[in-house]
Amino acid sequence: MKKFLRNTNIDADRFRAGMAQLTGAVNIIATRNGKIKSGLTASAVCSFSAEPPRLLACVNFNGNSFQHIAQSRCMSVNVLAQSQEELAKRFADMSGDKNEDHFKYGKWIELVTGAPVLEEALAGFDCAVEEMLVAHTHAVIIGEIKDVIVNDGLRPLLYSRRAFTTTMGHYDDLPLDYSMYPWY
Repeated sequence: MKKFLRNTNIDADRFRAGMAQLTGAVNIIATRNGKIKSGLTASAVCSFSAEPPRLLACVNFNGNSFQHIAQSRCMSVNVLAQSQEELAKRFADMSGDKNEDHFKYGKWIELVTGAPVLEEALAGFDCAVEEMLVAHTHAVIIGEIKDVIVNDGLRPLLYSRRAFTTTMGHYDDLPLDYSMYPWY
């Protein structure tokens, strides 16, 4: 066991360079805490379980959104389409005024919990917060899915190598180079 306990002091820039190679779906995590709506752009979201339906999201606990999620105990996870890149940038404070109401862009509705859900998202998950695990700078939030909306036929908005992108389309149309697979 000792051979696996090594120095893990990796330089933060080196870590970020490695993580930039990981392609992820772009999501907006949103909440309503009383009259206050808050949200952020995130790629650290994934399925946790199908039965019972749960997902998890990682949120920086130094941000306003985490505080509002922790107090309201509800959130939505909105999986963005390729056409929603500008909305993703606004919620990431990459464009526009950081103090503007980001929710004036897009059509936001409420489902079960009262958290804002983006009606035009590829999928919008309305969640009650079931558990939170705080470690270092972030919280892992497990959301109990109360309702979901789905909009088929749109390409996903992805983030890879520090840039927004999407899928190419139908993979069946791509020529395959079987020489890349020596076991084939």
